[in-house]
Amino acid sequence: MLALGRSFAKLSVIPTARITATRAYATVGDKKLRHPALNKDNVPDLSKIDYILDHPTEKPSTLEQQKTFTPHRPPEVVMNTVTDIIDTPLSASEQARLMKKALVVKRVVNMNGKGKQPSMYALVVVGNGNGLAGYGEGKDEEAARAVRKATNRAIKNMRYFERYDNRTLPMDLTHKFHATTLELRARPPGFGIRTNHYVHEICKCIGFQDISAKVRGSTTPMNVIKAAFEALSNIKQPEDIARMRGKKLADVQHVYFGGN
Repeated sequence: MLALGRSFAKLSVIPTARITATRAYATVGDKKLRHPALNKDNVPDLSKIDYILDHPTEKPSTLEQQKTFTPHRPPEVVMNTVTDIIDTPLSASEQARLMKKALVVKRVVNMNGKGKQPSMYALVVVGNGNGLAGYGEGKDEEAARAVRKATNRAIKNMRYFERYDNRTLPMDLTHKFHATTLELRARPPGFGIRTNHYVHEICKCIGFQDISAKVRGSTTPMNVIKAAFEALSNIKQPEDIARMRGKKLADVQHVYFGGN
């Protein structure tokens, strides 16, 4: 240990000149500058600029603020954003109370000149349980962002569905969508929702309480969901039936289950 201490005592620190890196276009001297208009008076000093902490101090002439990002940030991260601004008459509190069901989340592959490009696909159904519902589709590289896109589109595509006595259908329906045939039947009070599990979630979001359904043919989730929304969009109310048949509303109002 004594020998080691003596060896350290003989060491001495020799000061060296600090080497600083300068940019070629910012040097003024014997070297030729890149632009003839540059001289030692107008060459900016970029050595003291910080990309994160330094901001322009001059007051802008307009209220529009330009978004400045650091040079090392990739542009696709900035542009590929999902906003929460939705063109809908619903307030933010009403949107938060909506029932949101992500019924389909799967991985899909798109084939192009670069090869197989994988991405995530999502189909979301939203509703308030009181006749207002809609569905939307979204696709993104991440599943969470795809669900978020689909939810925003579903809220934007919401519409009102008529219900008989606020609980069931006014009539039995049969609707065909591509290879899927969907049969919807009105049921008496207390029957419940006895349908395909995708149609069950749609009925809960809309607010149907007594209904049964049968899916024939293709049971692909996207086809079943779209067939259900198309079928429920073509519902005819007793007022429309009475007007078509030339009868009074009282003649057709109590024909269905649950009429008082």
